[in-house]
Amino acid sequence: MTTTWVILGVFGAVVAAAVGWVAWRDRQRTASAEDPGARRAAVVQQQRYEQNRHASQSDVIRRGDGRS
Repeated sequence: MTTTWVILGVFGAVVAAAVGWVAWRDRQRTASAEDPGARRAAVVQQQRYEQNRHASQSDVIRRGDGRS
C-alpha cells in the first residue's frame, strides 16, 4: 500500500511541476512589448478587409438592381 501512495505522490508532483512550468512559460510569452502594436495592426487590417468586402458586395447589389 505504501508503494501505491509513493507512486501516486511522485505522479502528482510531476503533474504539478508540468502545470506550473507551462503556466510560467505562458505568462512570459503574453507579457511582450510587441502585443499592443501587433493587436492594433491586426484590427486595422481586419477593418480594411471588411470595408473592401462591404464595398464589393454593395457594387454587386447595385449592378443586380440595374438589370432587373
